Amino acid sequence: MRPGPRASSVASLSAVVGSLFILGTAWATPGTVVSSPKISNTVGGFTGVLDNLDEFGGATAWLGDLDGPGPSVAALAVGAALDDDGSGDRGAVYILFLNASGTVLSSTKISDLVNLPGQPLDGLDQFGSSLAWLGDLDGEGPSAGALAVGSPFDDDGGTDRGAVYILFLSTNGTVLTVQKISALEGTFTGALDNLDEFGDSVADLGDFDGAGPSARAIAVGAGGDDDGGGDRGAVWILFLGTDGKVKSYSKISSTQGNFTGPIHNTDDFGGAVANLGDLDGAGPSVQALAVGATFDDDGGLDRGAVWILFLNAGASVIAQQKISDLQGNFNDFFSDGDEFGGALATLPDIDGIPGGGVATLAVGVAADDDGGEDRGAVYILFLNSNGTCRGSQKISDFYGNFTPPLDNLDAFGSSLCFLGDLNGAAAGVATLACGVTGDDDGGTDRGALFLLNLDGVAYVGVGRDPVGPAGAVLGRAWPNPFQPSTTIPFRLDEAADVSIVIWDVRGRQVRQLVRDRRPAGSHQAVWDGRDDDGRALAPGTYFYRMTVNGRPASRAEKALLLR
Repeated sequence: MRPGPRASSVASLSAVVGSLFILGTAWATPGTVVSSPKISNTVGGFTGVLDNLDEFGGATAWLGDLDGPGPSVAALAVGAALDDDGSGDRGAVYILFLNASGTVLSSTKISDLVNLPGQPLDGLDQFGSSLAWLGDLDGEGPSAGALAVGSPFDDDGGTDRGAVYILFLSTNGTVLTVQKISALEGTFTGALDNLDEFGDSVADLGDFDGAGPSARAIAVGAGGDDDGGGDRGAVWILFLGTDGKVKSYSKISSTQGNFTGPIHNTDDFGGAVANLGDLDGAGPSVQALAVGATFDDDGGLDRGAVWILFLNAGASVIAQQKISDLQGNFNDFFSDGDEFGGALATLPDIDGIPGGGVATLAVGVAADDDGGEDRGAVYILFLNSNGTCRGSQKISDFYGNFTPPLDNLDAFGSSLCFLGDLNGAAAGVATLACGVTGDDDGGTDRGALFLLNLDGVAYVGVGRDPVGPAGAVLGRAWPNPFQPSTTIPFRLDEAADVSIVIWDVRGRQVRQLVRDRRPAGSHQAVWDGRDDDGRALAPGTYFYRMTVNGRPASRAEKALLLR
């Protein structure tokens, strides 16, 4: 029997979709995992000695190309807060030098016994609980850059008041000098109380005050702070000099910093922090800060939440948006005890949908039960300029194309940090380091990392600061598949000569879609499925790519033409 028109159309679509698998690349969704190399006691080239219960991967921070002309493409700091160098749970930090495939070329350890000059740690300090890269803080000074390290159970001034160490590093990851910030050191005069756990989290805020006196600002979480009630939590904004000492500070809590919450007892507000940059663009804030409240009870017990705080130049809150099981246009759901918000990391805008979000926020949910007990998960949230969610993608034992098996109590999502496009678009467009503190490779709870290469829109600047200038971004065609036309969005941070070319699966150029000079801002190009001579092209897979000022500015993206 001869097929009717609908059957023919379905058959044609099936053949085209089948061709994608012949090419070896299935359609994916922004935020899903393309590949996921692992670093642990037994894989990934890491030769550091991990012991049972070290919980390697509890904190992570991107250090850029620390060794400069050396062999690595990027360096990564990894915390092991329960390392026992010197005595129980003093903590440690490893500096890992990575190649483009995510394998460790070499590593340096920082602990009470090695490479921490003049700063003895005590038992249970948990040095390495949080990490943030501060760039070249000392400017013309001798270091290659500075790393902030949280030690939330430090006892300066009282029990578990907490501390942050500023480590000035050489290009090989060794520590040149140290500046400690605590109730007793670093010219910090903020009032810390017993059990505040200052240093629970830390994030770089860049040169927050611009022409002001500080060289850089950091956000420091204190999840045990008691402003307004027991263990509600707080975030301190510290303005640092080039020597790592505090020049001034402000506090955001249930009673300070113009934050109206509400937050409740044991919410652990400040358990994680991440810099979202100028999220609202031309809006009134100068910077936005994401803050985790791991034990928030929206929708149920300890489900967790994330607050998006819009800050003015004085680091006070001028607007806020909560994302939880009940708020922020978040359309997934949590279970009791999930602890959404336990880790945070900012990525570029990788969804690329016209009219879509302006930033991407990765959120750890280390106690998620997909597949078993506390295996963990990560949500990729696509944010609007007001801090609400435009959409989300979950990565877990069940979702997001993440294929390595997780075990019970692995706590996947214990820490997160963005590494840029580590492999140069060989797989995915953004690499997200994800800690797995309960991983048992080589022994019990030794810990591990997965380097998640994510699908999404390509951007210019491998390894760049995720909230710095993007240069140019090519978006995904929408709709896709399409008939009869599709729109391709792109964005420029400055005026430039732009070319967008479309070619077929045989590599033949079929359409010069854009070739002119465009001003800074967001743009769109509409392709009607025709070639340069106006002829309708056959249905199938086509590719498009953008160059800016004569240089490639994206990887090739796909568009599926139907008829």
